[in-house]
Amino acid sequence: MAKLYVDSNVFFYAKIMDRVFGKSCSQILRGIASDNLQASTSVLVPIEVANALRKYGLAKDVAEEVRAIFSLGLEVYSLDPTDAREAAEIYAETGISPYDCVHAAVMKKNGLSEIISADKEFEKIPWIKRLDPRLMSEHGSLSET
Repeated sequence: MAKLYVDSNVFFYAKIMDRVFGKSCSQILRGIASDNLQASTSVLVPIEVANALRKYGLAKDVAEEVRAIFSLGLEVYSLDPTDAREAAEIYAETGISPYDCVHAAVMKKNGLSEIISADKEFEKIPWIKRLDPRLMSEHGSLSET
């Protein structure tokens, strides 16, 4: 399986044990931690997760969660000015969240085309295949641990 890009909502839903996505997102993170799933993300993800936790009333958990993300061993891509420029082009074409456009730009730069995300907006980018976290576990892409 090719390396997958992991969106911020996977980490957030696992942390809050979201009633729809929590279990499958937790399973995905266990798969990454045990090297059963080759995954990557960008430095924007822990920032997005930290902000989501703060807004959700879990500001006290921010530092611990950011440490947990980096402890998984997944590749974390840095951002540079070319990513912002490419994100602006993707935004002009799709009109989706500028944050999602940054993720898409990072994926493109690193030759990735599959993202694990609950966010259907990624389906508006023709060269990205969105993998729904629930379907990954239902179809056996991840084994129960």
